[in-house]
Amino acid sequence: MRERRWLSWVVAAVTSVGLFGCVDEVDRGPSDNTPQGGQIGGVFRGCEKEAEDIGADDVSPLGFSARDVASAVSGERSVSLLWRGDESTTATFSVGELVAARLVRSTEPDLGESSGSTELYPSACSDYVQVDVTLAFSTEDGVFDESLVVELRAFEPDVADFVHWFDLAALQGSYEVTEIDPAEFQKVSVHLYGKLSPGAIEGSISGRGDGYPIGGRPEGSIYSGYTELFDVAEF
Repeated sequence: MRERRWLSWVVAAVTSVGLFGCVDEVDRGPSDNTPQGGQIGGVFRGCEKEAEDIGADDVSPLGFSARDVASAVSGERSVSLLWRGDESTTATFSVGELVAARLVRSTEPDLGESSGSTELYPSACSDYVQVDVTLAFSTEDGVFDESLVVELRAFEPDVADFVHWFDLAALQGSYEVTEIDPAEFQKVSVHLYGKLSPGAIEGSISGRGDGYPIGGRPEGSIYSGYTELFDVAEF
């Protein structure tokens, strides 16, 4: 049996320093309870970003265009997907047309001389090309059958990453959150993470429940919020 490579929400947040050049988009997600600020008191501070619309064929300062990225990762690929319970199916991803493009300039935040904080990851914030593309994602067992628009982040012309948070109420497949009991949380979110290269994709599906479980604040907790992370699948 192959080694399991769960890329959970926590791992995605940490590895985003290398994959995305910053940590503020993957680790936040659509949650009101997740920290939004800096590496003060042990909380990651995200990069400061400024996005500029660009034409699909404009050559960016990185030396490639959005069209280069979309062309490199376009097309269909099928991979084996392993569910959390060790059952498997075939997942098909089809990257389609380019919808929009932006150049994202990413800089280290100014923490201020009086913040008492030291700069972390001094070279972590890097500019990238953001490319919106259509993505059809389905599994052979019918659990997912989705038509999405995802935001690719590309630091080079033939590799791109994305994190897409599902609208759980609008899913076309049969997937329902069973990894945790949604009734015990204020909010439950699930995301699809993928790393695309020509003809290939790897990644995971993970989620989080936000808000204290029924019964109140966990004993001994010092946090102002409560989050439980869970894995759904890897591919």
